Amino acid sequence: MKAYLLKRLLATIPTLFGITLITFMLIRMAPGDPVSSRFDLSGGGPGADGGGGAQDADRLQDTARAKKLLLGMVRHDNTLHRWAPDLGASEDGVAPLGEPERLGDFDGWLQAVAVDPAGNRIWLGGQDRVVVALDPATGGERARLTGHAAPIRSLDVAADGTVVSADDAGQLRLWSRDGTPGAVIDVGASVTEVIFLDDTTLLAAGRDGLIRAYGRDGQAGRIYRGHIGAVFALAADGYGGFWSGGVDRVLRRWAADGETPTLTDERHGQAITDIAALKGELLTACDDRKVRRFAVAPNPRLADAPASLGEPTVFEGHYKGVSAVAFGGHGRIWSGGRDETVRLWDARTGEQLGESPYNPGRIHRIVPLTALGDAMAGRILTVGDTWVEVPLVTQYISWLGRTLTFDFGRSFADDEPVLRLIGKALPITLGLNALAIAIIYLVSIPLGILAAVKRAGWFDNISSVVLFLLYSIPNFWLATLLIMFLSSERNLNILPSAGLASPGEDDLSYLPWLWDRILHLVLPVTVMVYAGFASLSRYVRTSMLEALGQDYVRTARAKGLHERVVVLKHAFRNALVTIVTLVANLLPRLFGGSLIIEVIFSINGMGKLAFDSILSRDYPVIMAITTLAAVMTLLGILISDLLYGVVDPRVKVDR
Repeated sequence: MKAYLLKRLLATIPTLFGITLITFMLIRMAPGDPVSSRFDLSGGGPGADGGGGAQDADRLQDTARAKKLLLGMVRHDNTLHRWAPDLGASEDGVAPLGEPERLGDFDGWLQAVAVDPAGNRIWLGGQDRVVVALDPATGGERARLTGHAAPIRSLDVAADGTVVSADDAGQLRLWSRDGTPGAVIDVGASVTEVIFLDDTTLLAAGRDGLIRAYGRDGQAGRIYRGHIGAVFALAADGYGGFWSGGVDRVLRRWAADGETPTLTDERHGQAITDIAALKGELLTACDDRKVRRFAVAPNPRLADAPASLGEPTVFEGHYKGVSAVAFGGHGRIWSGGRDETVRLWDARTGEQLGESPYNPGRIHRIVPLTALGDAMAGRILTVGDTWVEVPLVTQYISWLGRTLTFDFGRSFADDEPVLRLIGKALPITLGLNALAIAIIYLVSIPLGILAAVKRAGWFDNISSVVLFLLYSIPNFWLATLLIMFLSSERNLNILPSAGLASPGEDDLSYLPWLWDRILHLVLPVTVMVYAGFASLSRYVRTSMLEALGQDYVRTARAKGLHERVVVLKHAFRNALVTIVTLVANLLPRLFGGSLIIEVIFSINGMGKLAFDSILSRDYPVIMAITTLAAVMTLLGILISDLLYGVVDPRVKVDR
């Protein structure tokens, strides 16, 4: 027995391998998902605030990434990217940038980056809520600062090396160059960007439309009001003031000691997402997919303030919103966007000079490395929601490994673990189908035996006609009729037709609760069992007729045995061989449930879960149900084979 069982289990391995491979390939080739992403977009940028007009496209893109992540086609790239221009020749005139150098390995995506003006540290922050300092030359970690309770959104470094970090919860933290904690400031609103305006003042832009000034000791200062909606971008202008932009599409220039903007520009078509400024020059990134470069004309009467902005040079090429810009030196400009590209431009002509060789992910920040000396001249750092492609063989091995450990990930639809969803639905389906199967067998076996014994008699003829009529009735049609006549207020309305319990069932005592459950089970169980009577009873009848015609039955009758003993002990036991074959279908039926019945009667079992998952293209759930159903089918076949040896002594399972 043990040897046979081991052989059968080993024989299932190629089948399971084929099932997982086919499932993997089918899902891999399936189209993108229209359901909402399992990623949190609430703090992802302007598109999530309604200012960029790109939220739907971002959700679709994130959902496609989620499917690829599930299949192991990509993995999170939790590193800092360092890019260098590689302006070789290309056929279309746009040279690809070189492969980025990856620095560090973090627990989550990076969202903020800043370079120490002294050139000896790169400061980083992101989803892991930790501020980290890296060595620019080696990429080694030099400091790790903790204290934030939310993902870090922005960083800046003052001339003396003081670091300020801001998180999504609205908390600012200051640190000295060596990592000593300084002031902690609660802004009272989610902070999108923080910068040092000068050696003593820092500015925090909020999603509430306000820009707040603070001293290094945490003392609150001036509040700049004027923006309508979230402010996403700040940049010191080199004249002692600063620029700001956000959802309201208006670029504003503020004097440090003023309460109203000294200059405004309304030539942006969507939300302004990033600003880079030099004295006399300005760059803006916009959700209208454009980068704009402005020449800032100085004020002849006030040497420390700009007078106006000239007509911008527009850089077009991104096919989604631009989220980051930076001056690259040598007459070049860098940009990155939600189209998951990094691009290099000629600042004078607006011509695109280079583009990333692949889509690394959504870019949040770009920082030039001018402070790190000539060795890093022309290079930049980028952080964002970045990814890296995984080879096909590795993808399948990863998927197979997760399948073998029943790690099916999380649902695309509601972000719940797939096994938790199955754990909620499976007991309902098991109970419902176990009851239906028990009724079918308890009714059909006696019917089949009696029809065989009374062959060609009135009972056999009438039962055959009735059962075949029942078998020909579609279950969805019968379910609809029963609901109309037995659960409609226009007719009898004596039985419930939705779910398995009435509202407030927890307040009922045991007997009323039990009666409520019985009433809810009547209609779905009726629809589930009626067709099974015809099929199983016909199987039993046919098997019994064959057994009753055998020589051993005639011998038993010749010995004078009672007819009941002949039928039940001798004929029926041999007829069980055919019936046992049907056992192979019981396990997958118990697991999979009845899709149509569960949907019609609003029963939250496995069938309805599978139906809803198919409609919403919830691939993790579909893959889990398909794989587990295949396992149940193979297990049912194995149990069926083992039962042959129990019901028929002539079958030896150990041979």
